[in-house]
Amino acid sequence: MQRWFHSNITGVEAENLLLTRGADGSFLARASKSNPGDFTLSVRRNGAQINKKIQNTGDFHDPYGGEKFATLAELVQYYIEHHRQLKEKNGDVIELKYPLNCADPTSERWFHGHLSGKEEGKLLTEKGKHGSFLVRASQSQLGDSVLSVCTGDDKGESNNGKTKVTHVMICCQELKYDVGGGQRFDSLTDVVAPFHDSGSRL
Repeated sequence: MQRWFHSNITGVEAENLLLTRGADGSFLARASKSNPGDFTLSVRRNGAQINKKIQNTGDFHDPYGGEKFATLAELVQYYIEHHRQLKEKNGDVIELKYPLNCADPTSERWFHGHLSGKEEGKLLTEKGKHGSFLVRASQSQLGDSVLSVCTGDDKGESNNGKTKVTHVMICCQELKYDVGGGQRFDSLTDVVAPFHDSGSRL
């Protein structure tokens, strides 16, 4: 998950963040409320908020025309690097200069926010044992998280001699968390509690 992605805020909340914490050129991305699955880039320009809709076709992301990107992160990075390419319908330039980062969903030590899947695998392989776990932000599903647990034997190994790690997607919708559409929880901490009680965090 990118720090500039705010999964569960409204347009009004985005505007408040940009006007109170941002400067001209500050931006954030959020899930579209009017078109589920799409995104909105909220940007501060000349002391006010402007919004740019980003469509997600399932195959690519684009600002309803122009360049197409595999992920929202690639789209944002491109327009950060190419300052004058993103424009409104009337031709006015929208500049993405300063990402307005969101807070992590929890301050628990087992939450490794923006660890990549590769970094997570290395950490669990080198330091994990049976029951060790960590949670990181999903890089493929913005706003969601991934719980990774060592499920080998007591030495952290499976039968083939390699550390076995099981991954569980934790979905976040409307400020509620669930695993596979089951029971919904108020916080990431509540979802992880059973693992925390029986395992060891990394």
